[in-house]
Amino acid sequence: MKKIIALLLTACLALPVLTACGNSTEQPESTTAAAVTPPVTQGKNYLIENNILISCLGQADENGVFVVPETVTMIAEGAFAGDETLKEVVIGGNVKAIGSGAFQWCKALEKVTMEDGVEIIGSYAFAYCDNLQEVILPESVGKISEYAFVSCTSLSEISFEHIRSIGDSAFLFCSALERIEFSSELENISSMAFGNCSALEEISFEKVTRLEKIADYAFTGCSMLRTLALPSCVKEVGILAFYECSRLRNISIPSSLEVVDYAAFSYTPWYQENEEDYLIVGDGVLIKCLAHPSVLDLSGKGIKMIGGGTFRNALYENQSAEEGYKYAEALKTIVIPEGVREIGKSAFVGCYLLENVTLPSTLLKVDENAFRIYVEGIDTPAVIDLSACSALVSIGSGAFFGCSGIETVALPETVKEVGEEAFFVTKAYDNFLEKAAATETEEDNYYITGDGILLFAYVANGQTAIHVPEGVKYIAGSAFCGWDTSYVPKDTDELSTSGESKRNITYKVKELYLPETLERIGNEAFFRMACVQKIVLPNALIEIGERAFANCEALAHISGGASIKEIKNEAFFACASIPHFTFSSQTERIGNNIFEGCSSLKTVTFPKQLSEFGTTIFSASCSSLTKVTLPLAARPHIYTILGSILQSNSNQNINVDYYNED
Repeated sequence: MKKIIALLLTACLALPVLTACGNSTEQPESTTAAAVTPPVTQGKNYLIENNILISCLGQADENGVFVVPETVTMIAEGAFAGDETLKEVVIGGNVKAIGSGAFQWCKALEKVTMEDGVEIIGSYAFAYCDNLQEVILPESVGKISEYAFVSCTSLSEISFEHIRSIGDSAFLFCSALERIEFSSELENISSMAFGNCSALEEISFEKVTRLEKIADYAFTGCSMLRTLALPSCVKEVGILAFYECSRLRNISIPSSLEVVDYAAFSYTPWYQENEEDYLIVGDGVLIKCLAHPSVLDLSGKGIKMIGGGTFRNALYENQSAEEGYKYAEALKTIVIPEGVREIGKSAFVGCYLLENVTLPSTLLKVDENAFRIYVEGIDTPAVIDLSACSALVSIGSGAFFGCSGIETVALPETVKEVGEEAFFVTKAYDNFLEKAAATETEEDNYYITGDGILLFAYVANGQTAIHVPEGVKYIAGSAFCGWDTSYVPKDTDELSTSGESKRNITYKVKELYLPETLERIGNEAFFRMACVQKIVLPNALIEIGERAFANCEALAHISGGASIKEIKNEAFFACASIPHFTFSSQTERIGNNIFEGCSSLKTVTFPKQLSEFGTTIFSASCSSLTKVTLPLAARPHIYTILGSILQSNSNQNINVDYYNED
């Protein structure tokens, strides 16, 4: 590890607005300065500062055992990383937190004992300790952080008593883990938590009463798992959650289960060998259909959800027909009955012969790619009738992509979310662009529907600034982005309103002004507006969607946004000109990979009260980064926050400051 990470505890004052102006000099104010020097204890080759064990290498006794000193209250990130002499460590109750990567790559480590009082096990804390066999966790540990035990390939058993939350990939590739018994306090199992635990034979949810969701990929690839009994508290099973559990034949699903996401049980014997015409589980969730389109009838079966991928065309995804709905290429019509509340991810993806589908009034959600049926060179005449959907709330990305028969989009005021490219390659989209481009005055045009949803936008040729009209509350996904996002025209000669170069004319736009009524910006709303240099965010804005400003390469000035509560994954991905960024003090949740590819970014100040922060917020391409200011609660997760910066081979030094808890 060639990085030097200076970790300083400072008392800082958070700024009230989100700013990323190139000439900004405002930074969090430190009240500790140089007046206070923390006491330093140094012995042999280890270092303790302010009761934090900063470094401890080669300090184990002749038996390879090390007992953490009683004065230590935290083990810092990387303190023991790579120590090949350490076989056993005893961590007393005086230690409250084990930092990111504290023991990663300790190849000889076999046993870890933690006494009651330890509360936090940080990200990557014991990652790649491939001889670690035994871990004793005290009652005081309530959460196991992301990647904490990733690739501990000798770990065969661990107690989950009193564990409330298990982070992303916490036990990924723990290939010796054989049995798991979760506690009654369990509330969260995150994505890939037990992925590819290939020896895992038994999972006990018997005591579990609070867990509502099994997250995406949580147990994917657990090839020895034979039996599964989900508890009655579970309402949702995520994408590929038990995918390729190749011995899983016995599954008990409670009647309370409401959502089964894409391919959650695919490639399990239980799913593959089921021969029912309609496999309906839980509270009316249809997850498999074998009925031929000529006799297909979903009515009267109590169906409330069409599960992810239920009617998908596997040939569309270059798989054998048997891996999806085997009659998908013959499916022309389907009646979705009243009572259906949700249509899952990719439920009808690739069913390109669909002609007419009427959606029921009970429908609340159409998930991503649900009716994505575009096939290059094939006319897809599908008409999807949404006129009865008076309670619809959410439309996912690509939900109706390629349903060319949709001539108009009139969304009810209940709709709160429209994902990127949801209605692209439809007549509604084509007609809007063609009409806008044909106007003699060459004015900007906006397609506004529902409760202030800006669905499509056309920017007139030559415009250097965009002024989104007042009254718009939500800018839908990809509203200012053409559908073929791999193609960026350089001038008007390359633009058209049809074919693969169909785009809005955004290549000259340098400034973006948003209305004071705007509350949310959807996914990829301004994706790849490569010349935009300046954005003024309204103070009513509370949410910025995934990749909302991704690949805005010239973006350097951002102001406003005092009320933003959430910024989602990759929001500023590859914004290579942003030099400084200070989050609003109101921001509570930050997604993954927010600043990946931001090569000019030098300083970032996070809000003091941040409660949820994503992983790999920065990447190795953030080569100019010199300073990050974070809440103290983020310290045990610093390895996942800084991401691949810590794994790259440059000599980049980053100063990391933390707010005091006061």
